[in-house]
Amino acid sequence: MTLYLRLKIKDMLTNPELLGWGIGFIEFWVLMWIFVFSWVPGETPWKIYVVKANVTLAYSFLGLFSMSSVAIGLSYSLFYTSRVARYITKFTKVGALKFMIEDFLGSLFAILIFALTIFMSVIGFSYAKWKIIALPENPLGVVIDLVIGGVALYWFAYMIALGVIVSGRTKAITMTSYIPLIFGFIAYSQLWIDLGNLAYIIPLCSLPALLTYHGMGAYPPRGAYLFWLSSDKLLPAINLRLAAISVFAWTIIFIILSLILLRKSKGLPIEEIRL
Repeated sequence: MTLYLRLKIKDMLTNPELLGWGIGFIEFWVLMWIFVFSWVPGETPWKIYVVKANVTLAYSFLGLFSMSSVAIGLSYSLFYTSRVARYITKFTKVGALKFMIEDFLGSLFAILIFALTIFMSVIGFSYAKWKIIALPENPLGVVIDLVIGGVALYWFAYMIALGVIVSGRTKAITMTSYIPLIFGFIAYSQLWIDLGNLAYIIPLCSLPALLTYHGMGAYPPRGAYLFWLSSDKLLPAINLRLAAISVFAWTIIFIILSLILLRKSKGLPIEEIRL
């Protein structure tokens, strides 16, 4: 592990704002979800299933919420890093490709730590209340989904930071950095509403469905997850193949657009990359 990679991870995991919004704020909603909003039937055969379904929805949506919050700080980090990247790659032994890879790996590692913290806290608090360990049916699938979500959010944040630089409207970084969180809110709204086919079109909206499927082993609905959990009425099931294609497609789009913007940003004088 190189010095830059260690510093990148340390900076993200010790940043008070990231810890406050990515963990502290989300943990508040974890507690509210488990101890205030959740209702589970008494000692019935359905109790374990309902608890597992409830826990799966909690870490699926709140985990995405946490990663989206971290992406705000990541946009800032990538924006300011771009101002010194040329000097680092020019006057040190770190090449441009190595610098980008290490920045990506460090950011992805930190994003996953945040998401896994929410994941473990949901399971821990649910056990404290119901004495049931609601582990996912497919832990590897859940981890893969979180990794894909982390990759997508990294390149989403990178695209935003580079877009601000290339456009020359660097003061807009404060407003544009919240775009990942806005999409996180839209995905979160699926707990109550059915977005229809927009769930496959809007970035990140299909990720909770994949997490829910791997978490409880059941085909989730296209939306209105809380109604699905509390009602015996059948809702339209989401097409998991389209959901997976949507997540992968948006990840690839973010990567391609980031690389295009990165290529354009290299033509800007360093003096123009300022606040």
